[in-house]
Amino acid sequence: MTILVAIADDAARDRVLEVATELGAGLNRELYIVHLVEQTDANPDARRVREETRDRIGDETVVSTISVEYITHQGNRNATRTAKELLDIAADVDISHIVMGHLPKGVVENITQGNTAFAVVDEATVPVTIVPVGAE
Repeated sequence: MTILVAIADDAARDRVLEVATELGAGLNRELYIVHLVEQTDANPDARRVREETRDRIGDETVVSTISVEYITHQGNRNATRTAKELLDIAADVDISHIVMGHLPKGVVENITQGNTAFAVVDEATVPVTIVPVGAE
């Protein structure tokens, strides 16, 4: 079984990777690290995130795979599409746990975009670890 680690190009990424590698080492699980992007965003930024992630976890003892995947679900709010994509990956890769970050949003953003972490927690069939920004 594998731990799905959802990362973004944001302030939570390093802490999410830290928590995930500790969890992976403690549970003797491999990590499947995924950075989801819109098809129109498949650009140097996505490659930069992948390379920075590879550099960040390069010395870790936990086995990991890093992937940039494209969001294919259309028609939903951004957070709902992202959550659906993560849950589909979890089903496809035989995931036993999900680790992801959470950046607080304002009321308007929550209403218009939704909240990916909450959407994943609501629908996941495996444990989910949410890493808030600034968690130590």
